Amino acid sequence: MIKLKTMSYKRRYPGRLFFLPLLVSIVLGSGTVDCLAEQVAATLQQQAQNLNLEVSVADPPPTSLIAVMELPPQTKIQATSPRNAKLDPKNSQIKWLVKNPRTGKLRFSVTVSKPIDLSKVSAEILYRKPAGGKLIKIDARKR
Repeated sequence: MIKLKTMSYKRRYPGRLFFLPLLVSIVLGSGTVDCLAEQVAATLQQQAQNLNLEVSVADPPPTSLIAVMELPPQTKIQATSPRNAKLDPKNSQIKWLVKNPRTGKLRFSVTVSKPIDLSKVSAEILYRKPAGGKLIKIDARKR
């Protein structure tokens, strides 16, 4: 009968105190990336025949953003401010492209031929995160 002799040895791992700061930095680091999702906020208001979209941009601002407003079908659009990038009267959709927006508030407005129901209007903002490049879509709150 052959007896095998096994050698036992202890591995030396760094203590738990080494991994704790590493784990904390990973968790906190990922939390700061999620905070950037609140970088842009939008509010949609109506004043008679004017629809106003107010966009708040936090620091650091994205490199560009797109504002889109969709109106009920067959709504007649009389004017936009600032000048729109794309106007689709058939689908009653207006788009604005803002390159290098500044921190603060941006205002977009549309004047229609007659007052419309605000519940049938939608607005959204599209932008990419400055650091990660992930596309973010924000729906405007209605007031």
